[in-house]
Amino acid sequence: MKKKKNNNIKQAIINIWQGKLDLGQTFWLVFIIGGTIVTLPSFILNDEFIDSISDIGALLAIFFFIFQWSYLVWAYVATWRSATNFKPKKNQWSWGTIAKVYIVLSVIRSISLIFR
Repeated sequence: MKKKKNNNIKQAIINIWQGKLDLGQTFWLVFIIGGTIVTLPSFILNDEFIDSISDIGALLAIFFFIFQWSYLVWAYVATWRSATNFKPKKNQWSWGTIAKVYIVLSVIRSISLIFR
């Protein structure tokens, strides 16, 4: 039973990565909500905090940042692919294009924060 559940989770992660999840779910649940949850600890883990923690704490912070950036790359790619797969109905906005523009702006913002 547990093996089946693990396979379901693994398959869900793969399906999201491949853009098979609905654009609305991918954008709002994976990109916005998931990305916000994963990014929130970064506001605590600033330079002053890192300087004041032990070596083990710093190592854990490094692992967290690796996880955080891995998640964010996964969310960006998954949302981009889901937006590519989105087919608007007649006379409907192309939400896929809007999502892609938002992703590009978000990437630019993230890169600018790194070099700030």
